[in-house]
Amino acid sequence: MKKILFIAIQYRNGERVYPVIPYLSKDYKLDLLKLYEMKPDHKWEGNVDLRNIFNSKYLKYFSNIVPSINDIDYSKYDLILCDDDRARNGVEKIYKNKQCLMIGCSHGNRDLNPNSWHAIKHHKVAFDKCFVFGKKETLPHSILGGIPSNDNLEKYISEEKKHILVICNILGNHYAYKEFKLCFNKHLFNNLGLLKLQRKYGKKIIIKLKSRSNEDYKRNIIYLKEILPKNLNYEILIDVKDDNQLISQSFMVISSPSTLAFKPIQLQIPTAIIKDSGANGLFYDFKGFVELKEKNILNTLEDQLKDPDEMFIKNTIEGGINFNSTKTFIKNLKKHL
Repeated sequence: MKKILFIAIQYRNGERVYPVIPYLSKDYKLDLLKLYEMKPDHKWEGNVDLRNIFNSKYLKYFSNIVPSINDIDYSKYDLILCDDDRARNGVEKIYKNKQCLMIGCSHGNRDLNPNSWHAIKHHKVAFDKCFVFGKKETLPHSILGGIPSNDNLEKYISEEKKHILVICNILGNHYAYKEFKLCFNKHLFNNLGLLKLQRKYGKKIIIKLKSRSNEDYKRNIIYLKEILPKNLNYEILIDVKDDNQLISQSFMVISSPSTLAFKPIQLQIPTAIIKDSGANGLFYDFKGFVELKEKNILNTLEDQLKDPDEMFIKNTIEGGINFNSTKTFIKNLKKHL
């Protein structure tokens, strides 16, 4: 039986491919190496340590846990599969020492140019081949894999629509707030039309933040409370145990161009993606990709209640239409073993 070293680096991007682990274990022996945020001694900066979910779901599928990079026996493996595609956290060292094919997985939605696209920048530095979401990202060394974790959305299709969800990127109090044209500050929130949407549909607003290793989520909550519109009925969430369920219970979604925002579009939930509030990347041809203008946001959400953008997912996420990215990922991986 062939052997795979699986490298888990960061839950936020790795969770998209972790569902393939049980299927791989049926045909291959798996070893696990944890780096960066997935290491047990790394301080988790969010409010729920999602590594515990990984451990409870997936540790049983691994034959061995490799303690550190220095303990890797490279001669044992037929493939190294990494949950990221970035040349950092020791991945580049592993690549230099490998004795087999090494495959990375997309870090997330990126602008498709050589200066910012990891699938190009880090080729032959962090991986030989790289799983990407869909056909828009086709490269000589790319492999179509969709987003396996999104397959589970199918079981939540009938969930009650309880809230309007806002998915944030970099807040106005973050040191990198100038990284994009727009950050999530008072100006942005005042132009989302949240009070109008709440009055019209009677839904609570859920603000979803990322937990980052370089941020204090408690500080971010204080900041948001200072800048959100007065009289808004809202709740702030950081880490959630099941983001598929959170998304599926959304009546509407307003988001940065985040990988998380593919989920509501797959479920045909009206979604407004705010242009330039992150790396615009793969959202350029989505009908809900709009500038920060209240009228544009409200109009696209209204329009999608009647006419969702069905073609966008077909062109962007392999297996996204039929919720079978996992099957696609496994099939395409096996071609390289």
